Amino acid sequence: MTPLAAAGLIVVAPDQRVLMAQRPTTARFAPGAWVFPGGLVEPHDGLTERAVSEEQAARTPLEPYRVAAIRECLEETGVACLQAALSADALGTVRRQLLAGAGLIETLQAEGLDSSLPTLHYVGFWTTPPMSPLRYSTRFFMTEAPETGLRPAVDGVEIVDACWITPAEALHRHQEGAFALLPPQSAQLRHFATLAEQMPLLDWAQAGPAVVPNRAG
Repeated sequence: MTPLAAAGLIVVAPDQRVLMAQRPTTARFAPGAWVFPGGLVEPHDGLTERAVSEEQAARTPLEPYRVAAIRECLEETGVACLQAALSADALGTVRRQLLAGAGLIETLQAEGLDSSLPTLHYVGFWTTPPMSPLRYSTRFFMTEAPETGLRPAVDGVEIVDACWITPAEALHRHQEGAFALLPPQSAQLRHFATLAEQMPLLDWAQAGPAVVPNRAG
């Protein structure tokens, strides 16, 4: 099965906490797991073909993945990592339209809002193993948290809970059996926990880490 293109967003607060979201226990893929906000790259994000082989992935532009990462984070958690400073009313309007299937860029432009994206650093590339019945080719990006609107408000469908948590605390809770993680999140959080002892995570991301498929760092 050819993997479907997906994007994940690692949002980092000044205190080094990251935004994580919990999938429902009824989900077909990774039920109950805590993940970075994200999801499939849609045609309105700028990717015409969602099924992406490993050979195609190396040649696919990253911009549609960046759009999808921002869009999915806003849809799932209500946290808007945008250049535009949205009022509560504007945020609600944009989010409702996205949840109804509208595209991010088109919706922002239709509402007369700045449609430019913030700086997103490409930091990870993970592909679901061939034996999995559902396969995803996921690019992960890191960005700084917005100055306002940090309290998550989950959509209750794709995501049932969300929180800001340090990588070390997420791993500690995972080891205690209270915070289920998938291999990509677990590996990246271990890497982030080590990095956070040495430098701000965004400084590392800004330096442009070498992205090796299915490996943190």
